[in-house]
This record gives sequence, structure tokens and C-alpha cells, in this order.
Amino acid sequence: MDDFLGLGLIGVVYGLSLLVEAWGFLAVFFAAVALRQTELKLAGAGQDSPNRSQAEKAGPNNELPPTVSGGSLVFKEHLERLSELMLVLLIGGTLFLDSWSWRAVGFALFLFVVARPVSVLASLLITRTSWPIRGMVGWFGVRGIGSLYYLMYAIQHGLPETLAMELIQLTLIAVALSILVHGTSVKPLMSRFWHYRKRLPKP
Repeated sequence: MDDFLGLGLIGVVYGLSLLVEAWGFLAVFFAAVALRQTELKLAGAGQDSPNRSQAEKAGPNNELPPTVSGGSLVFKEHLERLSELMLVLLIGGTLFLDSWSWRAVGFALFLFVVARPVSVLASLLITRTSWPIRGMVGWFGVRGIGSLYYLMYAIQHGLPETLAMELIQLTLIAVALSILVHGTSVKPLMSRFWHYRKRLPKP
């Protein structure tokens, strides 16, 4: 039931946000954050010592306190994989050979190589984040559902038809290239990253 409670929370919060003309995307995000914080408080995690083991936090039956967000993770992963498959099929079915242009490819490469890395490096400039982590965060700015959501949001709020058609083409090309480029590079880069982390001296 926890799986459907989490899914129901998404539907209720998104529906209420639309009724009051709020931004449903952010409303669902903050609802999830609030749910997790409430669970941690009810489970007493906020008062527990960070050095306590999982066994010490478990109850008398050696079971950890159940949480809605924790129980819905597996269900969410199945939905996520299904949505990814549907997204790839839809994008593949809407793109044709004449949809590709050097302008669209150049725009996507600009997002991958310039816009995302520069914005990440600028935001982490005053932090102590290591350079390998900065590089990983800067590179893996995967385009997908979020890009399509913002595009549909702009279209629904009066975007001119000619500009909308052009942005749809650019967005679909960027998402398709993101699936290809980030999908093929994630495994080797993550392997190198974890190999680097293992070589670091333990604190």
C-alpha cells in the first residue's frame, strides 16, 4: 500500500496545485521533501546519533521503521524504467531524418559541453567539492522529462506556433542526443570515478 500512497500523494498535490494555479512540478517536489522529513521525525532519526548502526535503529524484531518513501522506491523504479522506455519510443517515433540539422546538433552540444558544465562550476565555486565530483555533476545533466515538461509549459502559456515548432525540434534532438551520449558514457565514467574514490585515503 505504501507504493500507492506515494503515487496518490503525487496525484493529490499536483491536482491541488493546478486548482490554485500553482506550479505542480515544484509542488510535488516539495511534497516529497516534506514527506521524507516527516518520516524521519516520526522514526526518531533526527534524534539518533549518526554513528548508530542499522541494527541499533531497528526495532525488537530486527526490522527498520517502515516509511512510505522507502517502500515506494521499488515501485518508483519500475515506473521510471517504464516511463524511460515510453519516452525513448515516443522520441524515436517523432524524429525523422529531415528533423536533424547542424543547428540542432550544435545547440545540443552547447548544452552538454558549455552551458551545463559552466553553470555547475560557477555554482560550486565557493564549495569544497572535489574536482572529479564537479566534473561528474557538470557532465551528467541528462535531458529528458524535465525538458519536455518545461517546453509544454511554455507552449501552454502562449508560445507562438512557429517558435513552438522550432523549440520542439531542438528539444527532441537534445533529448535524443542526451540519451545516446550520456547513456553510453555513464558506465565507464562511473567506473573510473569509483576507482578514484577507492584510491583516496580514508579519513
